[in-house]
Amino acid sequence: MELKKTTILPTDDAALANRLFKHLIDEVPTVLFIVFGIGEEAEILVQRADKLAGAENEPRRVVWARRPELVASVLSTLKGETEMVAKIVSLQVRAFTLSLSDVVKDLLTLDEPLPSLTRVLKAYVRAEKEGA
Repeated sequence: MELKKTTILPTDDAALANRLFKHLIDEVPTVLFIVFGIGEEAEILVQRADKLAGAENEPRRVVWARRPELVASVLSTLKGETEMVAKIVSLQVRAFTLSLSDVVKDLLTLDEPLPSLTRVLKAYVRAEKEGA
């Protein structure tokens, strides 16, 4: 699997995973597409999000949290609609997007089928619309 704009968070060091994830959210000016979990569907979703992240100089990036429970402390600090953040914190999503201002803008829930390229693109677009 070739990934160009994806950061895979460590699965064996919670402190490092939290620092890296927090740095990506707070210090790197990007629209983030965060994917939770392991397995074939998670891999496919990461590949699709990475493919749609664009060129290196474009502000889209992917974060793959294969063990999202390790970054629970960062997840609990996310900004956005209360219901959306609650679903993320309780790990009821397969992925979500954050805007440039680090606000949750879209959720890809576990009850949705594996998101198509079009659905992934829509999630990015929602995250790029500030104030929407």
